[in-house]
Amino acid sequence: MAEEPALGAAALLRVAGMPLDAWAAAGNPELFAHLADHARDSEHRAERARSLAERLGATVVPHPELTATDRRAVLDLRRRLHSGAAPGPADCRLLAGLAAAREVSGQAAQLRRDAESADRTLRTLEHAVAAERERIGALAWSLVCADPIMRAFLHESAPAVMADVRRRLAKGESWSGQRLRKSGAYLWRALGRAAAKTTPRGWAGQVAPVPLTRATTDADTRHDTEPPPLVPPGTVLGAVAAEAVENVHLMRGRLRTLDLRAAGPTTLLAPAPLHFLHPAGTGTGPGVLRCWVIDPRERGRMRQVVLRRTRPLESVLAQLSDGPRTLEVCEAALLGTAAIRAADPGPGVLRGFLAHLLELGVLQICTVPRRHGTEWVAAEKICEADALPCPAPPPETPNGGYGSGTCLCTVGHEAPLVTYSGSARALPAPEADCAPPPAVSCSVPATGGPAVPEPPRSAPPSRAANPPSAPGCSPLHGPACGPAPAQAAHRGAWFLDSYRTVSTAVPRRAVERVQRGLGIAARVAWLREADRQQAPDTGAVPPEAAVLDERPRPLGEILARLLPDGTCPPPAPQSLRRYAGWHPAVTCGSGYARLLAHLAARAGEEQVDLDEGLLDALGAPPARTALPPWPLDCLMRPLPGPEPVAVLETASPAGVLDARFADALHSLYGSYANPPGYRAFLSRVERLTGARFVELLVPPLAERAANAVRRPVVTDWWTGDPDPGPYLGPAGSAARYLPLDRITLRRVGPQVVAEADGRRLLPVHHATRTPLPPYDVLVRLLLAAGHPAASRVIRLDGLAEAFPRTERLPRVTVGGELVVSPAVWRVPRERLWRPGDSETAKARTLAAQRVLAGLPRFAFVRAAAGAKPVPVDFDALTSLHLLDRITARQSGADLLVEEMLPGPGGLLLRDPLHEGAAVAAQLLLRLPCDQSAGELATLAAAALSGGPDVPGTHAPKGRAVTGAAHTIRSPEGGQQCPTPWH
Repeated sequence: MAEEPALGAAALLRVAGMPLDAWAAAGNPELFAHLADHARDSEHRAERARSLAERLGATVVPHPELTATDRRAVLDLRRRLHSGAAPGPADCRLLAGLAAAREVSGQAAQLRRDAESADRTLRTLEHAVAAERERIGALAWSLVCADPIMRAFLHESAPAVMADVRRRLAKGESWSGQRLRKSGAYLWRALGRAAAKTTPRGWAGQVAPVPLTRATTDADTRHDTEPPPLVPPGTVLGAVAAEAVENVHLMRGRLRTLDLRAAGPTTLLAPAPLHFLHPAGTGTGPGVLRCWVIDPRERGRMRQVVLRRTRPLESVLAQLSDGPRTLEVCEAALLGTAAIRAADPGPGVLRGFLAHLLELGVLQICTVPRRHGTEWVAAEKICEADALPCPAPPPETPNGGYGSGTCLCTVGHEAPLVTYSGSARALPAPEADCAPPPAVSCSVPATGGPAVPEPPRSAPPSRAANPPSAPGCSPLHGPACGPAPAQAAHRGAWFLDSYRTVSTAVPRRAVERVQRGLGIAARVAWLREADRQQAPDTGAVPPEAAVLDERPRPLGEILARLLPDGTCPPPAPQSLRRYAGWHPAVTCGSGYARLLAHLAARAGEEQVDLDEGLLDALGAPPARTALPPWPLDCLMRPLPGPEPVAVLETASPAGVLDARFADALHSLYGSYANPPGYRAFLSRVERLTGARFVELLVPPLAERAANAVRRPVVTDWWTGDPDPGPYLGPAGSAARYLPLDRITLRRVGPQVVAEADGRRLLPVHHATRTPLPPYDVLVRLLLAAGHPAASRVIRLDGLAEAFPRTERLPRVTVGGELVVSPAVWRVPRERLWRPGDSETAKARTLAAQRVLAGLPRFAFVRAAAGAKPVPVDFDALTSLHLLDRITARQSGADLLVEEMLPGPGGLLLRDPLHEGAAVAAQLLLRLPCDQSAGELATLAAAALSGGPDVPGTHAPKGRAVTGAAHTIRSPEGGQQCPTPWH
């Protein structure tokens, strides 16, 4: 009997593109210490001034020998002293001439001398702040120019910034000027994104798979030694590779403009992803077809297309009801139908009718986005060439496609160094100390669809047009990275993901520690959810489900009632998996209320640990009950140890966070074991329950969201968008399409049940982006009918929301294994500077607040628990702009300051691309590690049994979609093999 695949045989490292020390170089602790000292001295002087005012009021003002004029002058001085101002020279002369003030005149004179000294110090600090502004501006520019990753990142995100900075520096402008100061602030934000954030994006965030060790040796199984960290300290990253994938949002926009009359017979057609029949306004009138399509004039918004139902239109939709079909097959079938024959159109007229439907958006042309990959390149070679691996297509082939090819795209050199491989072949591995599995080229284009028109090729700018503007900075010559100049004509036309090798493995003992900590965290989350709702094990029913009852209703009928008819704007988008976070206790005396009381009593401590004994006393269920019977992807920030082992960010349903990388990981590294294990788990649940998992495919409605739709094939069926190519790639041809109009929904108590042809459906959606209206309504409805365990998310940060008046909360750990909530400080906005304050005044206020509140130097700041965290160095002038930006863009009365854990001194990975500097990293670990796919599937099936279900009849008669075969050459250089997950 074959061994069942493991659920999580590999972990994923998500690595920052820049070292954290480079971002931290903006800090100047000495300057901010002087500013804090000056602020503290000013406060002491203000206290002395107020004390002097009290003495004046007690001894001088009521003195009988004081004249009315002198009394008015003393009272005026007293008011100014109460405000904290120091006496001036005239005030000191006044007091010296009054017999009643002789005892306080010396104190006033000393206070005046101290204030004058402080003024001289302040002027010195102002000069130092101005010099610091110039330093950090020049530093940001030099860091960006000297590093190919930053050049590539800025070329992708804001290509005009570097050209503008170069032009202004050539004119002699200063970094203290308004324009360059604004540009410098952007450069530092980009550096912070590339150094402190590890979310994969181009070269700013890279991905590396890491295997898990097996506990087979005595050293692995001994527990009397110090527990190992998740990642050994000092682990060195290795070779570099990249893959570029065509932007499907832009690709579909170009396909929609093609003339279908001139298209080839193998062109694939499919209906719009979201369309359904709408009843007519009268009881006897004809119905209409209602489609939601992307507006061709403004591709970031949706519009409705309403067509009267005619027999030819219904014939077209009927031919495409089971998924994409080639134009040749579709036309032959349509010309044989009675509705088309009655109109006697002829092939040309029929083709024109189909072209009109394509122009309206009722039909779409289907194709698989092209991919281009690079060879593995050693980090040392990249440093020598000052160039990154750059996916690029080779010269066009006669059929309009591209062969496989790679290039090195240089920056700051006379001409790009371009090398093409003649065919897909096994590539040489990097050095032995960081050698990955045999790599393969993954840039063989898909065929079977129409050729996608390319933007015009543009000539690279000349070297003379971009003279160097700073020492050590070469001019930007051609694109910093990206598929090629031809593809870079439209920024964002291709998405790039970068990959690394690493010669290490995650110790099994460390994984077991994470699993123990996750079990305790799940118990805490259960207490929190039990206080919020009656049944924390059941997912929340979306408000759209209120229209359902026990009678099965077609999905199209439900959507017709929920979606606006075009006379009113669509509803605002809502998150699918919104993190509710901590909250003040709702039920007095509940386990959650007692947990909050336990934390409140220890608010002054550095760290509070929640252990098993405490949770037992609070009435939390055991971990085996609190954890959902579903594989979870735990996203963590590894710590150097020994305790705790990591900072837990989220534990979310498996197969979402790594979905878009699965195909490239298999191609570049030879294998990626997590999707097969997950697919085996889903298949086993289907066999045990008779239900059918269906992947919901939702088209990207924005240019930047198009990179998040890719995923491996883990289910046998999909629904939603009938074109699977942009999502599942060529491997999608192995799955079967289930049209949305065959799905019915009903409610049985709080549970939403989805069915098709008598079989229960369990929709899943493996994508990270929240869909825009109206697709968000569709997704929420279908996911409400999914497996109840497939929507559970364990996340325990945001503790400050439960204590809205507490200014500091300690770090919270679970069982000593995981940090679930880093320490948090609450800083009221009114403690910050006024809008019109000078930069020196702002820096002085910030330095004083940091000392007063005990803030850490490095932190993540946001204005609300659900807002995006921003990395901030409180010893850097760059923090002033960041805090102004946060307060302007995020609502909230306070700033929430969360410690950066680990900080620059606790990072575990070293990157030879940056001379061995430490880089931040996250680890994505799939749990449970001690159960096979079949064992966990048994628990998942048991959680579903007893719920509303129907007899297990056969699923709808869908069919596999015809399309292009996409093959890659095996690592051994032998025959072609199918794309993974086929």
